[in-house]
Amino acid sequence: MKAIIKSIAAIAMFAFTAPAFAGGVSVYDNGESKLKLSGKVFVDVTNSKSDTTTAGVTSTTKTQGFNLGRAYLTGKYYFNSDWMMRITTDVATETAAGLGKTTNVYLKYAYLEGKLYGKALEMRLGVSHNPWIDYEQGLWKHRYFSKVSSDEFKYDDSADIGIGFKGKLADGLIGYWVTAVNGGGYGNLTKSNGIDYKSRVSIYPIEGLTIDLGYNTGYRGKKTFVANVATNPLKQSMYQIMVTYGTHDFRIGANYISNKDKASKNIDAKTAALWGWANVGNGFGVVGRYEQEKSNTLVAGAIPAGQAKQKRTRFLAGVSYDPTKHVTFTLGYIQDKTTALAHVVGDVAKTTQIGVWSQYTY
Repeated sequence: MKAIIKSIAAIAMFAFTAPAFAGGVSVYDNGESKLKLSGKVFVDVTNSKSDTTTAGVTSTTKTQGFNLGRAYLTGKYYFNSDWMMRITTDVATETAAGLGKTTNVYLKYAYLEGKLYGKALEMRLGVSHNPWIDYEQGLWKHRYFSKVSSDEFKYDDSADIGIGFKGKLADGLIGYWVTAVNGGGYGNLTKSNGIDYKSRVSIYPIEGLTIDLGYNTGYRGKKTFVANVATNPLKQSMYQIMVTYGTHDFRIGANYISNKDKASKNIDAKTAALWGWANVGNGFGVVGRYEQEKSNTLVAGAIPAGQAKQKRTRFLAGVSYDPTKHVTFTLGYIQDKTTALAHVVGDVAKTTQIGVWSQYTY
């Protein structure tokens, strides 16, 4: 009987207190929050059209319907106020060879986090965020509608396996995050013959203003050493700078990225972006983003003489609506155009999308 009463009490405590934890529900142990569960889903319905012109001939494809962008399920267990662990699964509509399904489940995060010296020095070990993408997504707030630049252009991976250290210094004026990872991203956790290093330093001089610098270097999981022969010796060097300003109700930002990736993409690219969003009242908001990449393909680590520079331009705009807490819809338009496609002057690819993108979380 006592066991039944305790079970009922535990269920009642969970039912009445879980809603107080935004972004998840918590299971209690001896009155303390130990296990926190949360989820996030992206679903969109769009009408898309793609036109590709090569050698003067244009081909057109059209698609319409619903798409699962992402579905995350996260569990966090808190050992105490300083140490915790996290596991997140990621479901996406992606074709994986041999699986026979277009919707597949991936491991996104699996890490241990601990405070080694308060907020000034925290450690993460396992499959965790890289320093930049998730941080910028937190400022952008519209990942369900569009990725941030370094993710969209595949310059970086959102997560990887390794060890990282992060913290805030000078009473929160400076933030930092550095990692040493395998380099293949969360989709390829295997070892190679090189370690990648990724870093971000952030400065917050006044309330609402962020100045962020990022640097990645490494082999992106491509360096090997077999039969005493070293291969893939070329590296990636990527610099980023971002400045944003905003409050709870709006934020504007500007990015510049220089990415010379000789290890994975064989690309020398310069990318600039302007973006912003604002809440305008009654649950409505506006959001927009403009990005332009100018790039050359590297051959043996160098740009071939006379190669035409490829230019890719993305523009998106939308009106968002939050009918309730944790639910967002955006009626939007996206245009993605590439000129001098594959470095051939006159060849063009253009894709347009119009539709509704949504995000819902618990």
